[in-house]
Amino acid sequence: KRSLNLTGKQGGSIFVTRPENSGNGTPGPDFWSWTPPSSNDQISDEVDGMQAARQTSEYPISSNPVLEKERSVGFLSIPFESKAYETTRNLPPFQSLLDVDKTKASEVDVEEISLKEERDLEVEFSAHAAEAADALHKAKELSSQGVNQDGTRWWIETGIEQRPDGVICRWTMIRGVSADQAVEWQEKYWEASDEFDYKELGSEKSGRDVFGNVWSEKWRESMLQDSGLVHLEKTADKWGKNANGEEWQEKWWEHYDASGKSEKWADKWCSIDPNTPLEAGHAHVWHERWGEQYDGYGGSVKYTDKWAERCEGDGWSKWGDKWDEHFDTHGRGVKQGETWWQGKHGDQWNRTWGEEHNGSGWVHKYGKSSSGEHWDTHVEQETWYERFPHYGFYHCFDNSVQLREVKKPSEMSE
Repeated sequence: KRSLNLTGKQGGSIFVTRPENSGNGTPGPDFWSWTPPSSNDQISDEVDGMQAARQTSEYPISSNPVLEKERSVGFLSIPFESKAYETTRNLPPFQSLLDVDKTKASEVDVEEISLKEERDLEVEFSAHAAEAADALHKAKELSSQGVNQDGTRWWIETGIEQRPDGVICRWTMIRGVSADQAVEWQEKYWEASDEFDYKELGSEKSGRDVFGNVWSEKWRESMLQDSGLVHLEKTADKWGKNANGEEWQEKWWEHYDASGKSEKWADKWCSIDPNTPLEAGHAHVWHERWGEQYDGYGGSVKYTDKWAERCEGDGWSKWGDKWDEHFDTHGRGVKQGETWWQGKHGDQWNRTWGEEHNGSGWVHKYGKSSSGEHWDTHVEQETWYERFPHYGFYHCFDNSVQLREVKKPSEMSE
């Protein structure tokens, strides 16, 4: 095995870890198995003359804290990113208990919503990358523990891990507990690289409180070269749950390469106690998925799929709406979709529709429903579809400033 001459710090001690299960997951100790030291324990001091300063030092790294959302009757009470979204929202970002529209989804609306979400997410990615870089930069200058003026206690650990593939990961972790011991939290930041072209930057924030609320959010971006082609990848994963069983999660994934290819998708859902009384048209479980792919030459694929589930005592009713489109580099392709409903006793209804585009200036439109509707016609209409992503490789590359600045292991100073 290759030996390492890299070091990490943990409360003043030096250590190197090579966890067998590291992979590309989150480095360092796990939050959920952590128990804060007793409040009666005296905060130790390893450096002469620094005890008073450490015990009064404020929480050392500026961050976007994950806070619990203000309670609102009838909606999920779960945490969300307070600085990135307005606190007047009834639900955390991307979450909604509104019923899925039972008519054909508006492609224009979907485009506008996904574009806005993508722009918002890129702002968050940039903020998290800057925060991670700042935390890693400051780690060596900070005390290993301290107490804020409000009584919040915090501890800092740092470490270096070698992954099975040879990638070296350097991480900084801040753990804390509120003065009343009602809230415990952890924030972790890391950068990883090898001696070739791989670079990675990430962060993870987790928390829990005495009311039964738990939450976590993870961000990661990476870049590498394969056969001389640069690839960029970004992922995000947010999750929250409370003692009443109300839960939500959203995942986001993006991949770009320098040839112009790109792919991205989002997967979001939320659920509440199925015994919760609801108004007509509202659901206990809600899902949304969408994605898009571009081949770099003008061909593309897009899809969206929304559905909801409602508990009605002795059964569940479900309804949803989905559509997709597939186009080649010459503008020939198909758009199609379905709106559907299923009752708790197995009764069903659906309406399907489709459009064939062949580049002639005419579009073949057709569809039918289980209630007897039917149409099949040709109309004179120009074909429109998105040939290239509005946010592509070079946008991502230009915005990944901190990621590009991650150094190789041999360039890192202790």
